[in-house]
Amino acid sequence: MILPFPSPYAGPCAAPRATDASAEPTLQSLYEAHARHVAEVAFRLMGNDRDLDDVVQETFLDVSENLESRDQAMPVRAWVLMLAVRRVRRLFAKRRRFRLFGFRWLEATPKVNDPRGKEKDLDLYEALESLAEDLRIPFCLHRIEQLTLPETAQACEVSLATVKRRIAEAEDRLSRRLEK
Repeated sequence: MILPFPSPYAGPCAAPRATDASAEPTLQSLYEAHARHVAEVAFRLMGNDRDLDDVVQETFLDVSENLESRDQAMPVRAWVLMLAVRRVRRLFAKRRRFRLFGFRWLEATPKVNDPRGKEKDLDLYEALESLAEDLRIPFCLHRIEQLTLPETAQACEVSLATVKRRIAEAEDRLSRRLEK
């Protein structure tokens, strides 16, 4: 199940330009090549599009600030995804702090166009919301975004064994919650 993706990221992602291999990528070329992917991943991790633009913009601010010091051995797409996951984690922490102080009105539900699937989708996203971010993020990256386990571990900045354990635990909790 994939939720309808909001604009302005609805267009196709720009293909990376063939340039001189020694040339460093510019922020604009990185944005054009990866903004849609970052937005899709962030949207699916968050379950709504309320803070999507902020996460995408802040991710590319991080890209801009860390472009000179990035690990050249890590593929650019994986590096950008890792920065996006960090931003989503910060957003989840911010949401937890808001809930702690009683600002539940800031929570948003996902937008669903098909009324027949609305209840199922809301149940799934409610179940995903109930997971701790350490379980939710690897689960979404691997099962929804279909990243490989090593890519998921790299994006979450944890070991492969930890990612496998967290995904298994998330699946167990989700299946128990959705069976109720």
